[in-house]
Amino acid sequence: MDEDTRTLKIEIPATVVVSTNQEFWDEFDGLNGWSLVPGTQNAIFWEGTIDLSGYAREMKTFYPLAGFTQEGPYHISFGGSGQSSFTIVSSIPLDPEVILTQWGAGGGPGFLDFNLLASGVGQQNYETVMFAENQTHLINSQFPALGVTQLLNKNQSGSLSATASDTLYVMKIAVPQVVANIIGDSMSLPASRVVIPGKFGTEPDVEYMMRLKRSVELANQV
Repeated sequence: MDEDTRTLKIEIPATVVVSTNQEFWDEFDGLNGWSLVPGTQNAIFWEGTIDLSGYAREMKTFYPLAGFTQEGPYHISFGGSGQSSFTIVSSIPLDPEVILTQWGAGGGPGFLDFNLLASGVGQQNYETVMFAENQTHLINSQFPALGVTQLLNKNQSGSLSATASDTLYVMKIAVPQVVANIIGDSMSLPASRVVIPGKFGTEPDVEYMMRLKRSVELANQV
């Protein structure tokens, strides 16, 4: 199998949202390409894509070797308790409302969460979640005036499964830590990027067609 080493990456811009009432975000001048998750008042998201169509036309398969994020210096929250974020790279299209629900259901996309079928939200297949990462940051109680939050935990997951898809879908969601219905005065996230080193290879025709067929089947389950 011929192999071509490549590092995929996507840049995610910094963002800031402000609340004048400490209950929901109502000033969005600093969104910077982010959006409010439909149906919510305090969850924001950014979405983008990684184009693999050139490799798909050459009938090449991408084999990810690892996945990680890089970030700018500060997560900041004023007047609240902190913030959480979730980043996902998927081989199928993503819906921010669905991802937010799955994230809050005990695991996130690709995990066996609580049964969500009654609400119309199912489980995303493990294979389609190439990479995911969630972080929780809390305000340092010794220096609340700085607003700089400290990392409490960071968890990574994902299948790192090979894919014949022509597009990878990337989404990042952020929410404030809510205590007594207070979200705080503002929340900002630094610029970040997702990095996925891997290889493009040419498989035997039958194996490639079966992988392509599987990719289409999973995408149609959305």
